[in-house]
Amino acid sequence: MAIQLRPYQQAAVDAFFQALAEGRKRQLIVLPTGAGKTIVFGSVARRFHEEVSRERPILVIAHRTELLDQAEQKIHFVWPEAFIGRIQGARNEQLGDVLLASTQTLVAGRRIPQPGLIIYDECHHSRAEGALGVLERLGVFESDGPPLLGVTATPSRSDRTELGDIFEHLTYERTILDMIMDGYLSDVRGVKVEVPGLNLGAIRTTAGDYNSKDLSYVMNIESALDAVVDAVVTHAPGRKCLVFAVDVKHAHALAERFQKRGIACAAVDGAMKAEERAAILQAFAENRLCVLVNCQILTEGYDQPDVDCVVIARPTRSQALYVQMVGRALRLHPDKTDALVLDLTGASDDKSLQTFARLMRTQRKTATHALVGAEEGEDAVPMEDGESVGEWLTRVAQKRELAEQVAQAINLFANRSRYRWVRVKDNFAIAYGHDGWAYLYRDGDEFWPVLELKNEKFMPLHDRSLPLEYAQGVVEGFLSLFESSLITKEADWRNAPMTERQKYVLQKYRIRYDDTWTRGMAADALGQRFAAKRVRVLQKNFDAQKWRDVLAQPHGQAWLEHRLMALRARAQARARVAQTS
Repeated sequence: MAIQLRPYQQAAVDAFFQALAEGRKRQLIVLPTGAGKTIVFGSVARRFHEEVSRERPILVIAHRTELLDQAEQKIHFVWPEAFIGRIQGARNEQLGDVLLASTQTLVAGRRIPQPGLIIYDECHHSRAEGALGVLERLGVFESDGPPLLGVTATPSRSDRTELGDIFEHLTYERTILDMIMDGYLSDVRGVKVEVPGLNLGAIRTTAGDYNSKDLSYVMNIESALDAVVDAVVTHAPGRKCLVFAVDVKHAHALAERFQKRGIACAAVDGAMKAEERAAILQAFAENRLCVLVNCQILTEGYDQPDVDCVVIARPTRSQALYVQMVGRALRLHPDKTDALVLDLTGASDDKSLQTFARLMRTQRKTATHALVGAEEGEDAVPMEDGESVGEWLTRVAQKRELAEQVAQAINLFANRSRYRWVRVKDNFAIAYGHDGWAYLYRDGDEFWPVLELKNEKFMPLHDRSLPLEYAQGVVEGFLSLFESSLITKEADWRNAPMTERQKYVLQKYRIRYDDTWTRGMAADALGQRFAAKRVRVLQKNFDAQKWRDVLAQPHGQAWLEHRLMALRARAQARARVAQTS
């Protein structure tokens, strides 16, 4: 069963085919990290295969194994029956609806069947000489050559070489700011941390960014190493931190410094054996490490949605690189309130240094959201240090004297989800309606989106387990049919005084409270208690393996689709009745 696209993802897919019909052959789609670029191009691939041409394979090009692995997994989310082949190193699987190919393998001269469509993942790398030669060899610049779709979060290269000579049309673009405002990325705040004695303005520039050798020297001194650790201890206690270092030496020096402070930390770099690196990444995923330091290997193709702090211990002038680093903390996660970006800066301001506040100013100029019009001069509202995007845009709205309900609407997007999830160990639960419950049930490294039926029976909302952010999206898409103020995080009722009935139930369950509690605070405390009970029943009665076996069969998938259609129809009917009453 294919997952349902988010509205902006569907809009991006539709825009590609509209532009293709208009004769635009080399198209570019720009979406920030966490927006589901792979889901978008997987949907493009499926639709191209079904509506345009089945005769030739669709070629997906990427420069890293992690990106190819992601593509293989997520294309199957939107195109479950796709036959996918891999062309990389010793693998030469040239039969398939989709061929996933390593840039390096193609540059080395590997011959492949002529594709009907070429998709270039992280296409800001496509301007490199070898990659450009591959595109030329495949005929994308010929009048009768295959169409090309490039997807990226950063449409400019760090070496300032533009992509306009490759892509002729920017088909669709959404900024980080757009995505935060619409609730598809986590709210985020930036804090500048001054490194004593650091003068970035004095460092040489190479290819538009700080010279790596000079930067390594100044960031490896004792005071700079201590500044990074102090910043995490001061500003990010309890957060899951990903640190970006200048080079391998810097990465391991920082990891050692964190360890000396008693903080569980390790470093990864490209020279490590794959097994060693995988073990460290697994330890970080399982929260056995609080801090992970890396050197230029986790900027692309790395998904760890519960990372809620990024430390830029590798100052940069490149907005492309900066966006990639910040993006690692922006994905949604039910256990995440917001994200934090710690910018290591010098004592003197370097006007070219990328910081979070500077990024937001740039994003605001190109954002499409109606509430993000950029003011100039005296009307500008600068983002303050430590201020979240939600807090900043609330001030912007207030200064522009928007209606009170608009300012309130800006606050609604501040957290990563409209809904108030309750975490119970490794699972998540949410109550809706009068007595309904839905869940994210952990099954290995993935989660089942689950709905509780009557008589303590449970039904999945998808035909297999999914990565957490996708399972969360499936459940929240179902909940959105109800449009219930009972489950939204910022509903007005939450600020009202606690009711007598709530006091009675709190006392019954021996939950301590005081008279300052609001209805929302009481509801959260009771929800935590009730959720724990419901999750115990879920763990007892939901048999993941049984559902896996049933839904692996066509009749099982057909049964589930029928049940889900009936549930959606019933929920929509209730919503219509509620609107007319």
